[in-house]
Amino acid sequence: MKDSGPAFPQHGWTKDTETLKRMQDQGGMSLRDWFAGMALTHPYAQGGDTHFKTDKAAAWAYELADAMLAERDKEA
Repeated sequence: MKDSGPAFPQHGWTKDTETLKRMQDQGGMSLRDWFAGMALTHPYAQGGDTHFKTDKAAAWAYELADAMLAERDKEA
């Protein structure tokens, strides 16, 4: 699954080659994970809709994240 890279990239704030080299190996949260996490703040994910099962919240959040990434790719 394409995750669209890091949510909070750390490049560009320094020109020091050693610092940049160390930073290349640092992982972190993907943009897909960030979008899914943000989706979980929606009332549906918190059980605010009686038709929405909270045990399905993670799957729904990633479906929404994937839709957001697809829409973002259309604009590029």
